Amino acid sequence: MSKENAARNSKVLKALADSTRLRILGLLLVREMCVCEVMAALNLTQPTASHHLGILENVELVKNRKQGKWVFYSIANLELIKGMRKLNIL
Repeated sequence: MSKENAARNSKVLKALADSTRLRILGLLLVREMCVCEVMAALNLTQPTASHHLGILENVELVKNRKQGKWVFYSIANLELIKGMRKLNIL
């Protein structure tokens, strides 16, 4: 494994090492959501929800789509997330 691949994998694993982020991924498996829906579902503040979504977005596990003033988040790599479910990670 190259040094670059190891560094990227380390970032992804660090992003997954948080239970809130795993719960967010579980929600986004059901459907795309805006920050306010993630906040309500997990009882988070807006800054906390945005922080966790930003981390997941930085490692390309989630992506966003803007619609007017709203930003909707969804799973970026569905095959990766499905593989994680098979391993009982999600």
